[in-house]
Amino acid sequence: MADRGPSERIDLERLAAAYDYRAMGAGDRARAATAAEAAGLDSGDVAIDVGGGRGAHAAVFAATGALAIVADRSPTMAAHAAESGIRAVVADGGHLPFVDGVAGLVYFHLAIHHGDPVRMLAEAARVCRPGGLVWVWTLDPAHHRASFLARWFPSVVAIDERRFPHPEQLERTMAERSLIAGPSLVVSEEISRTAGSWEEAVRGGFVSTLQLIPAGELESGLARFREAHPDPAEELAYTLTYRSVAGFRPSLVS
Repeated sequence: MADRGPSERIDLERLAAAYDYRAMGAGDRARAATAAEAAGLDSGDVAIDVGGGRGAHAAVFAATGALAIVADRSPTMAAHAAESGIRAVVADGGHLPFVDGVAGLVYFHLAIHHGDPVRMLAEAARVCRPGGLVWVWTLDPAHHRASFLARWFPSVVAIDERRFPHPEQLERTMAERSLIAGPSLVVSEEISRTAGSWEEAVRGGFVSTLQLIPAGELESGLARFREAHPDPAEELAYTLTYRSVAGFRPSLVS
């Protein structure tokens, strides 16, 4: 089979193990809560977190009284979500195992680049109920060149610009599926961690793009990082910038 892009070369089970280095923070909860509020989630609603990993964002949806479900291609991720009390299924975002029009919210958080975004949004629109919301959090295009990771590993810029669909592309795809444009937000989150924990997280592959960096570049980048930050206890601060793309499924006309 021909190589259809870098996202298909990501080992999701390896990434699942690396989530030990990615703690759920206030920014994650705020982004999930923003989507839940925009969707008007309430008791009796259904929220599907596509590529939802261990279920941290889905837990925010469950707190509204909605039935929250993680749909993730990784069996390990789905198992983690289930262990935390969130319903989970092993499923591809391009082939969701749900009936039409079931969900008040179909949600992607840094997940839309792990497959074919056109197919994934088509499935999201299909399972979204009339009046429901499809919400995507992705990285803002300006983030790729400004990221802390790219400072040490230059190939990250080209890799991520290729992997992450541009928000305007996502907006066009939603419009083609007759979704009505929802909130478009740019939010930044400051991450704090020690130099030692950052290097450990990089070696653990806590970001999927790290799987695509040549081994030589990884080692040379870490060497330059240690030269600049020799004290493992040094507190680092860097910023992640996110962009939302959202679309409402039109309500049925009575």
